[in-house]
Amino acid sequence: MESLRVGVTLLVLIPVVSTFMFGERCTILPQGFIPDGEHRDYVVPGSCTNGTIDWNYPKEYVIIHFKGEGHAQYSVCLGGNLGGDMFTLYDVTGDTKQAIPKGTWPCAQAQNGHVSIEIHAPEFQTYMGAVDYSVQKS
Repeated sequence: MESLRVGVTLLVLIPVVSTFMFGERCTILPQGFIPDGEHRDYVVPGSCTNGTIDWNYPKEYVIIHFKGEGHAQYSVCLGGNLGGDMFTLYDVTGDTKQAIPKGTWPCAQAQNGHVSIEIHAPEFQTYMGAVDYSVQKS
């Protein structure tokens, strides 16, 4: 009976542990001190179709780059998560910088296989915030 209980427990825990250990690669974790006027760049792995940009102690800004294979046609859709509406977002794909209105969660179209999103921290210091993303193949 005890071995049956252990076996069932392992069957339940294996997916949870594997998601915890291996599911993090699609979560982008900007954190730490970014000096005034500077930014950090992050690249989302090409195999990720959805995930979260989970920012701890946000300050300054980051640019998140999505890269498809070749000139792939796809879009990156953004969505709100914990405090996500406090960030200022820009679509900086190609040679443009287009503001994304607060409270909207649009999809950015790839240009030459790339999408780049600039995320600015709020004016006030906060503990954390997050924005979800989803890659939609065309």
